[in-house]
Amino acid sequence: MTTLNYDKTTQTIIRLVEDLFDVGVIYNQHTNLIISLIPRYETKQSVKILKDRLKLAGYKYQLDEQEYQILLTISPHPHFKIPALNIILFIITLFSMYVVPVFLKQAASSFSEAYHNTIKALSHGAGIEFTFALISILFVHEMGHFITSRRHNIITSWPYFIPAPNIIGTFGAIIKSKSPFWNRGDLIEVGAAGPIAGWIVAVFWLWYGLTRSTFLPPGAFPPGEMGFSLAGESILMKLSTLSIVGTAPAGYFYKLSEAAFAGWVGLLVTALNMLPIGQLDGGHVLYGLSRRKQHILGLIAMGILFILGFQSPIWWFFAIFGLVFGIKHPPTINDNKKPNKVATLMGIASIIILIISFTPVPFR
Repeated sequence: MTTLNYDKTTQTIIRLVEDLFDVGVIYNQHTNLIISLIPRYETKQSVKILKDRLKLAGYKYQLDEQEYQILLTISPHPHFKIPALNIILFIITLFSMYVVPVFLKQAASSFSEAYHNTIKALSHGAGIEFTFALISILFVHEMGHFITSRRHNIITSWPYFIPAPNIIGTFGAIIKSKSPFWNRGDLIEVGAAGPIAGWIVAVFWLWYGLTRSTFLPPGAFPPGEMGFSLAGESILMKLSTLSIVGTAPAGYFYKLSEAAFAGWVGLLVTALNMLPIGQLDGGHVLYGLSRRKQHILGLIAMGILFILGFQSPIWWFFAIFGLVFGIKHPPTINDNKKPNKVATLMGIASIIILIISFTPVPFR
């Protein structure tokens, strides 16, 4: 059904239900809307999805299930509230990003000694700059998805940040989509908004951090510190390091500041998300731009990852991820609607970001 005859607020609500239900009569009751809904599919499952969707969107509502229809009474003005779980995970991730990388640098010693060295390092300011830089990159990336989704009436969860016992203290963050993509233009904009926004912040931290970076001989690196040779690095990382820090003398390696390392991680994460595989951001963008050609590009990307895995086994993990969760992207509701110019430009920009930010050999 068309929603052109309704005001924008009503159209927004109809957009949230019309993929699950045929929308019948709509009328006002005081400050609420009452909408009659006829399920298109299995009623119980459709109602469950709708409840989850409306709750995430922040609407106050009531459902009255009748014999042949469902009456939805809804306040048309949502109230946004961040769930407690998302806040708790964010705080835990901040802590793990701050403490774990510093602790792992001391891991060669005994636990007791590593613990005391970690406390000492933290008291001298270690980890603060890295944590602030990386969390800002991840946060802006996820909010790029979140805000763009809401602007297109696509309901997603708030970001779930994931703590981890690894060298950066996190596995990143995810957002769960609770409503379908209406067309390929929406798909591109939502998929590209996160990488573009996060990449801009990552480049800022990289360039700022490189002004405070230097190069050292291998023996001068503190225990647990990584040295960068630029071999196997991204195009952007190579050009930025050479132009800001300069060329390392023979036998020397680059010692990145915490901000520069966070920027490097941000470029790596952005490129990973832009791989043209299934439900990754790159899968969204490539499907939106090329439709069914995305599957072919995804297969090519998988082949490249398997080859690169012989140099850096991390790529085998992402290749397995692609196989498990699917290489092919599902269609949108209105696949025949062509993306507008804004969506197309965002898609092209995100592909350029992938090309210049992809790190063929991040770890050896």
